[in-house]
Amino acid sequence: MGLRSAARAIFSRRRSTADASNALGDATNAGVTAPEAVVCEVEAKKGGEKRVDENRRKSAAEAPTATAAAAAAVVKDECIDNDGLTAFEREREAHIARNKARMEALNIKTLGDAVGTREKKGAAPSTRGIAGKRTREKIEASIPTRRSSRARNIAPELASGVDRERRDGSVILADGATYYPTGELTAAPVRTRPSGDVKLDSENGSERTDAAFIETLKKSMGKFIKTAEKPTTASVANMTGNKLKLRECDVAKCTPKGVTHLDFSPDDSMLLVASGDKEGHIGLWRVDQAETSSSVKSEGVKTENDDDDEDDDDGVLYYKAHGAYISHCKWGQGALRGKLLTSAYDGAVRVLDPERGVFQETVYSEEDEFSACDQFSNGHGALVCDNVGNLHQLDMRTGKFTSPSLSIHEKKINTVHIDPGNEHMFATSTHQLVSVWDVRKLKKNAKAVYDLPHAKSSQAAYWNPNGSGALLTTCYDDALRVWHPSTDATKESLKIKHNNQTGRWVLPFRAIWSAAGDGVLCGSMQRSMHVFDPRVAVPALATFASADHMTAIGSRLACHRHHDFVAAGTASGRIHVFRA
Repeated sequence: MGLRSAARAIFSRRRSTADASNALGDATNAGVTAPEAVVCEVEAKKGGEKRVDENRRKSAAEAPTATAAAAAAVVKDECIDNDGLTAFEREREAHIARNKARMEALNIKTLGDAVGTREKKGAAPSTRGIAGKRTREKIEASIPTRRSSRARNIAPELASGVDRERRDGSVILADGATYYPTGELTAAPVRTRPSGDVKLDSENGSERTDAAFIETLKKSMGKFIKTAEKPTTASVANMTGNKLKLRECDVAKCTPKGVTHLDFSPDDSMLLVASGDKEGHIGLWRVDQAETSSSVKSEGVKTENDDDDEDDDDGVLYYKAHGAYISHCKWGQGALRGKLLTSAYDGAVRVLDPERGVFQETVYSEEDEFSACDQFSNGHGALVCDNVGNLHQLDMRTGKFTSPSLSIHEKKINTVHIDPGNEHMFATSTHQLVSVWDVRKLKKNAKAVYDLPHAKSSQAAYWNPNGSGALLTTCYDDALRVWHPSTDATKESLKIKHNNQTGRWVLPFRAIWSAAGDGVLCGSMQRSMHVFDPRVAVPALATFASADHMTAIGSRLACHRHHDFVAAGTASGRIHVFRA
């Protein structure tokens, strides 16, 4: 019985397929199109299978006729009408029309567009300067294949011998490794600093732009050093009255990394800002040059060099003058007038000489990492400090230290500043202490004239430029203080509350005096600059900010000596110049 049932089922399937094929033939003969015939074939197949199940006992001869009749019924009910749509499609279109009418009545489309519109974000950081320029490709010298001395039959050098002993008791081996008294052995450091004089070959400009800038700098500074020095005319009263503003053309990225120091050139013929960053780069920005370039392009004036992107000059050029963190970057006085004095953690002190077109190496020390520097007004001498608390007296004319280094602090010296009103006195800031020294009494185991204790680390200590003997300090205990050490060294004469918690990624704030010494300026965590009165503990006299153009925290500041200009450097390497 099982075999008979299986055979009967197979025969029924074949017959239903044949019925569907016959129905397709009948529909085609009746004038039905090919797509309609296919529909009829499918429906006929379904109808044939059902009919076989229900009328299994009927005669096989009657199946083709019944199948043809079922296919004709399907064609009548389901085939495409005169409008080209089936009944299901017509019902779907009507449903869509009803929903569309409801949405229009409820004004849903307008509300949806309003919700989808986002508020316009603040302006992106300025791309002026090195951010928008190509970096000059460097040709790397091919390195020969290394071969051992033994393979070349060369006697081995005394790699484990002693080269020299340092002051702290550590020993430098011949291969550059360092052995400490504690038994620790460190590998030789990889030296990346430039050696000797560094030419003014910028990292982002072309030979043409470099040559043009050197020529401009040479002419400008050559005339400047021949003129008499002008008195300081910029003041806080003028700044607050003029309401300094920040324009887009006064923002530029001048160094690849965060700005550590910056200063305005005293030459009024060219608005030039010098800056140093964390990796030893020195940036020089001709602010008005950037403005001129942008205005020329906006007017549609085309020059012969417009087709060469490499030769575009927006006023920003930067140089690899040092191999580490820049600890000082300031335009010189006296014999150094018209020159830029720099120092860095790579143990070098350099002077930018526009006449020669080089960063001249004044002194270099392999043992020291210079963390602070300042020069005397005659330009013949300078004080240099390092990150282990030593003080060095440098003769700028000979490029040599005039005496052995003196250990005056136990930890890194953050700043050193000579009093403009009395150059025998200078101040140093370090961990929880600001000290005032007399340069005439410097000797071994010298004692400070005044010690000004602080609750936390003091990041800076600067004398008032007007020569009044007031000392401004910045401390991590959220306070800016004004001291008069010669009058009272036990307590500050003014304390200004200020949030100095910059965190890990922002350089610590260093409050500065205005050029005339009548105000105190400091960066803010709100991406602004505050101006305070150094005589009275009152809220800020003025706040300079720009939500559109100042997109980072300006932790390092500089004031122009003759104009009401203030520059702020950020951790992104950008400089913002506020002016009326």
